[in-house]
Amino acid sequence: MIKSKVLALTAAALLALSLTSNANQAVEAGAGPAVSTTNVNWFDPNYWMGAMAATELPAISTELTFNAAHPGAWMKWIDPKSHMPTHMAFMNPKSYAQFMQPQFYMEFTKPENMMAWMNPASYQVIMDPQTMNYWMNPASYIHMMDPAMYKETMNPANYMSYMNPATYAAWMGVQTCDPENPNQTPSWFGSKC
Repeated sequence: MIKSKVLALTAAALLALSLTSNANQAVEAGAGPAVSTTNVNWFDPNYWMGAMAATELPAISTELTFNAAHPGAWMKWIDPKSHMPTHMAFMNPKSYAQFMQPQFYMEFTKPENMMAWMNPASYQVIMDPQTMNYWMNPASYIHMMDPAMYKETMNPANYMSYMNPATYAAWMGVQTCDPENPNQTPSWFGSKC
């Protein structure tokens, strides 16, 4: 009985040591997401605030930029390389216009998007051990307290497209889903294809 408890405690200690030593390993170029290889100092504010570096904002448009019907769009949230720009785009109210257009919902009817969910290659980002190591670092979450993250939400200019009647006229106008013209986007009340 005591022997099995000692073995269980030893195995748990070795597993914890293995996980913590692997979390600080250097990453070879091209081997996956970049992970900080600095020593962990929980009492150093720079360790915690290192994620608040200036990030270039992605270009925002009313075109479909987030395809919720495809797993690749969700992997952008998990991938350390694309998480910050994706998070910043979602914190900008200008990006919400894409959810009010028929194209966004039509993506759920495409078979290629549904088949992508069945393809294991779509999940390579989440299966990468370096991705998990990145998210085990507390500095990965500190950007949620960065005031720059919420700057675009507080900017009244980002809400002006919703105050413009032309925005709603374009969504509910006479555009049709014309199979002969792939550049013409469907509206909510346009003709059927």
